[in-house]
Amino acid sequence: MYTRPNVLMVLFDSLCQAALESHLAELPALRALDTTSIVFERAFASSPEASPARASVLTGLDTAAHGLWTDGVALPERETTLMASFAAQGYRSWHVGRRQLAGVSHFTTEHARAGECHAQDWAHGPAHRSRQNAYLNWLQATAPDIYSSVFPRQPNPDDTALSAAQHAQLADLPDELSFNVWAGGRAVSHLEAVTTGQPFFGLIGFVVGEDRGGAPRSEAGMEALDVRALRQADLALTRVLAALDAHAVRDNTIVVVTAGRGNRSARAGHAPMHDDTLNVPLLLGVPGRGGGRVAPPIPAFDLAATLYALTGVFAPTRLQGVSLLTEPPRGWVLARCRHPLSAHQSALRTERWKLVVTHGDGVTESRSCLYDVHADPDELTDLARDLAYRDTLEALVDQMIDARVALEDRTAARVASF
Repeated sequence: MYTRPNVLMVLFDSLCQAALESHLAELPALRALDTTSIVFERAFASSPEASPARASVLTGLDTAAHGLWTDGVALPERETTLMASFAAQGYRSWHVGRRQLAGVSHFTTEHARAGECHAQDWAHGPAHRSRQNAYLNWLQATAPDIYSSVFPRQPNPDDTALSAAQHAQLADLPDELSFNVWAGGRAVSHLEAVTTGQPFFGLIGFVVGEDRGGAPRSEAGMEALDVRALRQADLALTRVLAALDAHAVRDNTIVVVTAGRGNRSARAGHAPMHDDTLNVPLLLGVPGRGGGRVAPPIPAFDLAATLYALTGVFAPTRLQGVSLLTEPPRGWVLARCRHPLSAHQSALRTERWKLVVTHGDGVTESRSCLYDVHADPDELTDLARDLAYRDTLEALVDQMIDARVALEDRTAARVASF
């Protein structure tokens, strides 16, 4: 009898590929997965903003197609997430930690979508004080004195920013009380509910960005990496992988590690289209397949199509991605930033080049920046006004137009000739 594979998906909030590589030596679980998995070294988020990028990963759609165009916008009900597809086709679907497919400002709770999860422990992060934040409820019950020390007053939805002292207290919690170790523990509990014959799709949402689920500190919400939180996530992942072994399901479980978007870094500063804010880890561990490295740039939202192909779960009609294991790479990735407080930008990334277009708004003129990322990985030298690169610039502008057309949603059926 054919046994469908399980899927365990680890989704970080803000983690770029460069940051992960620089810290692998101190991350035993992620280092082991990096060795045994297929590693897509240049997987790019569809947006530098968290919600649009995560929606693309979880739907297999470009941001212009799924409609969650900026943080604070809810994913339209018409869209089908990976969890919902797998749940509808016989999988036990569960989720712990961060999800972020809807607005969560003013401590708003992000409600589960109908039919998406059989079990859910939602928590946007340790700094987000919704009454439905499962982590904070657990922390208050487990360590009431510590909870009261960090949060001496009731939450005020009109004043959601945490003080620097509160951020420091959350960052200094013992590992066993940390958000990520809690999320790993809840995942282990869900694995204990595994029954013979029913596969599972599990999503763990780890938080390693400096904002910890609180109000963003910059216009487009880019966050620096909290290295200790990353180590705690690795500790949690170690325990989750051990639970897969203990329940004898490791050899039939696809393990995915990725992130919604990258980090603000010393190289990127506040540039939303820098590789450090877009190039996310994508590790795909498939039972029976060896590891390896894939260098060409690919969109992170191709992951959805890949999981559908690997498991035999039927994909939604609106799926735009392609399977990373059976289709040749496109050779380009398009990203968009539409934050209301930032300039609207589009970025086209190819193997060698990056074109960033800042779109005019009637007051500010449009402008283009061109980078040779092989010779200039820090993206410091803009070649757009260098006449020696005029033909390259024109070709990339044409390619960006073609990319935008390729990612248009044309799934609506034509019901008449006019």
